[in-house]
Amino acid sequence: MNETQREITVCIGSQNPAKIRGVIEAFSKYYRVVEIKAKRVNTGLPLQPICLHEIIEGARKRALLSMDGECDFGVGIEAGFVLIDNEPFDVEAAYIVSKNGDHSLGFSPSFPIPKSMYKGIVNGVYRELEEAVEALFNVRGIGDREGFIGLLTKRVCDRWVLSYYATLMALVKFINRELY
Repeated sequence: MNETQREITVCIGSQNPAKIRGVIEAFSKYYRVVEIKAKRVNTGLPLQPICLHEIIEGARKRALLSMDGECDFGVGIEAGFVLIDNEPFDVEAAYIVSKNGDHSLGFSPSFPIPKSMYKGIVNGVYRELEEAVEALFNVRGIGDREGFIGLLTKRVCDRWVLSYYATLMALVKFINRELY
């Protein structure tokens, strides 16, 4: 059987509906996903990652902590900030680990974060981006729905799409094993 036609169980280190949808959509392009196990995990890392290392480590820990004996793949999605020329950008990382220990990393498109919001988070006014967005735009639960990117793009691009592309990029090594 072709590797990409087999039935799989995917474990996800999050219960966020937007992340789950993105992961399912990406895996479904190449595998027959028969079960999704979304798990609440504690990475022990800051609530709002502020550098690429923290973003990657959060995604890696989420993937590893989601794995159990029934998982073919464990997936961790983590969003956070990176500074480019002193401008804050939001980016998501997807880390995928397979049952046999193979792993891969992928990233989403990124988008600029208003400096005032970034400073509010870094200075402790807000614990994370979702809290800042909810306070400043008077919305609730936006991180589980369209996300800040959905608000900024007027719903042209919702958060699940970022999770989808990050996961799709991480799947590259798995669907092209012969190259890696």
